[in-house]
Amino acid sequence: MIKFALQLNHAYCHQMRKLKQMCSTFTSLTLITLLQQPVKADPISASRHTAIVNAVQTAQPAVVSVHVTTQVRRLRPYRLRDPFMEFFSPYHYLIPENSEYPSTGSGIIFNNAGYILTNDHVVGGPTRNKRKITISLPEPDGRVLEAKYIASDIGSDLAILQVTAESLPVAPLGDSDDILVGEWAVAIGNPFDLGPTVSIGVVSGLDRDFPQPQGEHYYRDMIQTDAAINPGNSGGPLVNADGHVIGINSFIYTGGDYSIGSIGIGFAIPINTAKQFLSEVQKHGQVRRAWSGIIALQNISQRLAKYLGLDSKEGALVARIAAGSPADEAGLESGDVIVAINGEKMRSGEEALGVLMSLRVDDECFLSVIRYGSPTLLMLQIAEWPQERQGW
Repeated sequence: MIKFALQLNHAYCHQMRKLKQMCSTFTSLTLITLLQQPVKADPISASRHTAIVNAVQTAQPAVVSVHVTTQVRRLRPYRLRDPFMEFFSPYHYLIPENSEYPSTGSGIIFNNAGYILTNDHVVGGPTRNKRKITISLPEPDGRVLEAKYIASDIGSDLAILQVTAESLPVAPLGDSDDILVGEWAVAIGNPFDLGPTVSIGVVSGLDRDFPQPQGEHYYRDMIQTDAAINPGNSGGPLVNADGHVIGINSFIYTGGDYSIGSIGIGFAIPINTAKQFLSEVQKHGQVRRAWSGIIALQNISQRLAKYLGLDSKEGALVARIAAGSPADEAGLESGDVIVAINGEKMRSGEEALGVLMSLRVDDECFLSVIRYGSPTLLMLQIAEWPQERQGW
C-alpha cells in the first residue's frame, strides 16, 4: 500500500513538472508573438501629419527673412539760434546728414547657387544709395548671411538676391498654369518681422488684373488667396499642398487707407511670371528694358468718344509715338484708339500701359485699333530700349 502511494505521488510530480514546462513554453511563445506584432499608431497623433504639414516641411526651410538697411543722404533744415542773424536771415539752413531706413520682407531660395527670389519693393530696386541686405534662415539652421543684389524688374515687382553658403535648402518651383480655384494655398513669410510664419487658405481666384499701377508696379494675372498676408510677407512664397511654390506674395487689400492688416484678400505673382523674369536675368544678366515706342496713352472721356465716333469710353488713345520706333514701324499712328491687345479688351490708358509694360524684349503682340471709325489689326514687336534713350 505504501509502495503504491509512493508510485502515485511520483507520477503526480512528474505530470506537474510537464505541465509547468508547457505553461512556460506557452508564455514565452505568446510574449514573442506579441513583440513581433506591429504597434498600432494613435489615430489622433497620425492625423496631425496632414498634407498642409508636409507642404510646410517641404518649403519652409528655404523661406528666408530679408532685412534691408538703406542709407539716404538728406538735407535737414537748421536754424541759427542767433536773434541778430535770424532778423536778417530768418530762413532755415540746410545741413546734410545721413539717415538709415530699415525694411523687412521675405524671400525664397530656389536653387543650390544661393539665388533668392523676392519682391522688388522689398529690396528697393536698383539704387545709388548705400544699402546692406541680410537674410536669415529659419531654425534649426538659423544662419544670418549677407546678400548681394543681382537684378530686379520694377514693372513686375520681382528681384533676385544671392548669398554664398553651403548646404542651403531649396524650395521646388511649381507650375502656376496648373492651379485650381479652391485648392489649398499656404503663405509662408516673415510678417511684422515676427519670424517664420505660416497661414493657410485657398486659391480664391486667378488672372486678377489691376489697371491702375500700385506705385511703380503693374500687377497682372495675379493669384488671389484668402491665406493671411501681412506686411513682411512680401516676397515670400505661396505654395500648394505638394509644397511647390506657385506664387510670390506681393500685396493685399486692407479695407481702408488707415488699415494695414489682412482681411483675407491677398495677391501673389504667378511663379511662371517669375520664371520668365529669371530666364531673362540668366540669359542677359539683367532685365532688358522693353520699348514699344508709344510715348503717351490717354484715357477717353465722354466728349472725346463722341468726337472720335466711338460707341463707348473704353480703350486707350495714342497721344504720341516715337519716330522710327517699333510702334511707328508697326503702322500705329497718333489718334489711334487701342481697344484690345492680344484679344484682351482695354478699358483705359493705364490698363493698356500695364499690358505693354508686362511684355519682354522680342515679344510680339497684336493691337486691335480703331482709326477714323474703322477697325485695324496691327502686329507690334517689342524692342530693347535704345542706348541713346537710356538717360531718359
